[in-house]
Amino acid sequence: MPMAEEVFDVAISFLVRDEPTAAAVAERVEAAGLKVFFFPHRQEELAGTNGMESMRAPFLEARVNVVLFRKMWGETPWTRVEDGAISERCFKGGWSSLMFVELEKATPLPKWLPGTHIRFNFADYGIDQLVGAIKLRVQEQGGTIKPPDALAKAKAVKSEADYLADRDRLMRDRVWIDQMHHSIRATLAEIGVLAKKLREETELDVTFGTQDRMGVLRTGFVSVGIGWTQPIFNYVGDYGKDECHLRVAEFSGLLALPGGKRWYLEAPKLQREWKFKVDVARDRGLVWRLAGKNEHIPASQLADRIVQIFLDLVSRANQGKVEPPHL
Repeated sequence: MPMAEEVFDVAISFLVRDEPTAAAVAERVEAAGLKVFFFPHRQEELAGTNGMESMRAPFLEARVNVVLFRKMWGETPWTRVEDGAISERCFKGGWSSLMFVELEKATPLPKWLPGTHIRFNFADYGIDQLVGAIKLRVQEQGGTIKPPDALAKAKAVKSEADYLADRDRLMRDRVWIDQMHHSIRATLAEIGVLAKKLREETELDVTFGTQDRMGVLRTGFVSVGIGWTQPIFNYVGDYGKDECHLRVAEFSGLLALPGGKRWYLEAPKLQREWKFKVDVARDRGLVWRLAGKNEHIPASQLADRIVQIFLDLVSRANQGKVEPPHL
């Protein structure tokens, strides 16, 4: 437990499931010569209250408080204490000391957080830009960035090596792969829910069908096909020319719904295709990487992203930018 009078440049608050992400942030910030409060306590397993007041001190005094926010933050015993200290610091000393990081979207934010306060979306910008933003905020608060020494560099190298080893192991782990397959089915189910909402709330005549790890969205004369490709049974990375990915393809023409049959006078014509590659996040959870772009999409947001691709296709078709089938 840190001494109450010790002052830190950065204090990080997080849920236990986000400890790997918090550790990676802490190590990179420390590499800049900054003093970081990173205490990997087991918030959800706290049995007593001893030391809780001591845990408030770093967040009341640090130049910058970093909140790695997702659902349940501020509701577990440890984060409830940290929530109180961070909000108290903001109310008394201003909001410039707060770096609020959203790890997942569409989660209700703390009531004390002003709607005008700038929030950092981790899925959109990633860990490198987050660390850069933290260092800039510390400088604005009077802190000094120092060149990394050999020990700090060694810690960062070790953390990266551990992550890469875990990533490679999980991409071959049968249990993790099965969980990923379940996530794909859950994504398709969520697309079905969104398609129903589109019909009910926008009167867009959307049809959706799914079977196992494939699905089809269609309306008017356009369709989007969704399908999982995994050439190797026990590996979900790429191996040579064999690509493992979730393919999302746009078509002019109506695709047959999974499990159904359709006769084509003119086969649907491919317009665009997107490849979402499975990847491992810093917290060792599932994340999707869009091939060809520096973009990662949390599993919870993949359904929404695919429906947006579909709606963009519909919009282009409405504007006459997609050639309809001739027959």
